[in-house]
Amino acid sequence: MILIPAPKKLKLNQGEFNFPSKLFISIPTKSLLTSAKMLKKELENIGIEAFISLYNGEKTVIESKINRSKIKKNSGYILTISNKKIEITANNVAGVHYAFMTLIQIIKNFGLKIPQLEIFDFPSIKNRGYLLDISRDKVPKLETLFYIVDLLAQLKFNQLQLYIEHTFSYQEHEKVWKDYSPLSGEDIILLDNYCKERFIELVPNQASFGHMEKWLTHNEYSYLAETFEFDTPWGEHYNTPFSLSPVIEDSIKFLDNLYKELLPHFSSKYFNINGDETFDLCQGKSKKLCEKMGKGKVYLDFILKIYNLLKKYNKKMMMWADIIKNYPELVNEIPNDITFLIWGYEKNHPFEDECKLFKSKKFYVCPGTSSWNSLIGRLENFILNVKNAAENAVKFKASGLLLTDWGDNGHWQHLPISLPAIFYSAGVFWGFEENKDVNLENAISLYFEKEVAEILIALGNAYKLTGIEFSNSALFALVYIYPDKINKDFLEKINVENLLLTKQFLEEQLQKANNIDDSLIKEEIKNNIELSILATELLISTKKANVNSISKLPSVTKEEFSIRLEKLIENYKKIWLSRNRPGGLKFSIEKLSKIKKLL
Repeated sequence: MILIPAPKKLKLNQGEFNFPSKLFISIPTKSLLTSAKMLKKELENIGIEAFISLYNGEKTVIESKINRSKIKKNSGYILTISNKKIEITANNVAGVHYAFMTLIQIIKNFGLKIPQLEIFDFPSIKNRGYLLDISRDKVPKLETLFYIVDLLAQLKFNQLQLYIEHTFSYQEHEKVWKDYSPLSGEDIILLDNYCKERFIELVPNQASFGHMEKWLTHNEYSYLAETFEFDTPWGEHYNTPFSLSPVIEDSIKFLDNLYKELLPHFSSKYFNINGDETFDLCQGKSKKLCEKMGKGKVYLDFILKIYNLLKKYNKKMMMWADIIKNYPELVNEIPNDITFLIWGYEKNHPFEDECKLFKSKKFYVCPGTSSWNSLIGRLENFILNVKNAAENAVKFKASGLLLTDWGDNGHWQHLPISLPAIFYSAGVFWGFEENKDVNLENAISLYFEKEVAEILIALGNAYKLTGIEFSNSALFALVYIYPDKINKDFLEKINVENLLLTKQFLEEQLQKANNIDDSLIKEEIKNNIELSILATELLISTKKANVNSISKLPSVTKEEFSIRLEKLIENYKKIWLSRNRPGGLKFSIEKLSKIKKLL
C-alpha cells in the first residue's frame, strides 16, 4: 500500500472492509463539508453512493469526531477500519481532514475492498507550504490554481504562496500589469476561500524591496529606484533598475499604497514581503548612507520600516533570510514575530549552519523543485536539497517548510515537471523519517498514470547523463538562456559521447510519452523533451563541426534547427494557453527565441 505522506504508525489487521453500495459520512462541523465531498467523489469513482451528514446514526459507515483528550498531537488523527465501519478520531478539524485524505488514498490503492487497519498520524512540522512563481511571465488560470490546490490538499500541504512582483491588478497601477493577465481581487477572494475550504492557508506575497524592476522601469516609479545600473555578485553588469531605494521617503508610501489594496483579499494573518536579493543596495542613492552606517544596517532599517507599516494591517511579516544572514550581528535586533525564510536550492546548501543562526527566531526552511532553468528537472538535486531542508527543519524545530517553484528566464517548464518534487516534499514535510526513502514513482502513480510517473522520474536525472552539471540550472535550458556563452571555453567542457547517449535516452522517453492517455500532460512532457533534444543536438552539431559558436554552423544546419525550434514554440504556445493566461506568453517566447539570432 502506497500512502503519501506515509503515516507515523500503520497496523494492518486481518480481514477486509467491503464498501456497501450506499453509505453515510458523518462530519462534526460544517467546515469539513468540502473535505467530505472530496472523499465522496472518490467513492463515486468506484460506484459508491455517499451522503454527508452532521448526524451520526446507525447507518453512518464513515464516522468522524474530534476528541482532544484522546488525540494529543496537534492535527493528529486515528483512522480505524474494521469489518463494519470506518472511524476517525482527531485532535481538531484539520486532523479529520487529513484522515479523509488518507482514506482517499487507501481507496485509490484498493478500490471496493480495503484492508482492516489502524493508522495513527500527525504532522511533524506545523506549516507545510508550496510557493508558485506567477511573476516570471506565467500566470495560471484560476481553474489551474484550483487544480493545484486540490492536489496539495490531498498531499496534506497546508499553505500556499503565489509569488507576486507585478501580477496583481492594482487599480491605480494598470500600466505595470496590463500586459500580464494578472490575478484580480475577485480571483484572490475566490482562491482564498477555495484554499480555506481545503485547510490550506493562502499567504499573501508581494516583492517589496528587490525584484521591483517591472515597476521601476516605468517613468512614474523610476524615481524610487536605488540605481539604474549595478554589478551582481556573480559578475554581471545590469543596466536596469532593480530595488527600491531605502533613502527615498516615498518608497514606504508606495508600499503602503500597494498593501492597502492587496492585503484585505487574504484571510491569512501572515504576509511575505520577500526582501531578497537586493543586489544593487548601496550602489546608488543609498551609497553615502551605507558608507556611514554599513550595508547591513541600511538594509535592516528599511525592513523595520516595512515591519512597522504592517502593524496597521494586522499582518505578521515573513521575509527571505538571504541578506540578513550575512550580518549575524544584526539578527538579534530583529523583532521575534518576523518569520525568516531560509532558502537554498542546491543539494549541499548549508541549511544546518543557517538554521543555527536563526534558531532563536521563527523560521521556515525553503528548498526548491529544481525544475526552473532545466526544462525537464533535476531529480537527484531536488531530492537531496529537500531532504537536507526537511532534516534540518526537524532538527532545529522550524516553524515550517516551504517548497519553492520558480519561473526564472521565462518559466519554460510545464507543470508536470514539478510533480516529483511536490510529491517528495509532501512526504518529508509531513514526516521526515517515514518518507525520506519513499518510492516516488509509486507515489505519483496514485494520482497520475504509471507512464507519467516513470517518465518524469527518468527525465529528472537526464541532466546527469550530460556529464556536466551547473548550479540552479541544467544544460538543456542553458543553451536557450545563454546562447552567446556557447563558446570555445564552454564547448571544451562538453563530451560528445555523453551528449549522444543523452540524446538517445531522451528520444526513448519521447517515444514512451506517446503512450500517455492524458492528452495535455502528454503534450507538456513531449514539448519539454523535444526542446531538450533540440538543445542537445545543437551542442552535438557545434562540437562535430569544430566551430566555437552556434552562429558558425553551416547555413543549412542552422536553417533546419530554426525551423524545428519554430514548430516547438508554436506547440509551446498552445500548451501554455491550456493552463495559463495569455499575458506574459510573448515575454516567455522572446526569451526562448534568443537563440534564433545565432541561427
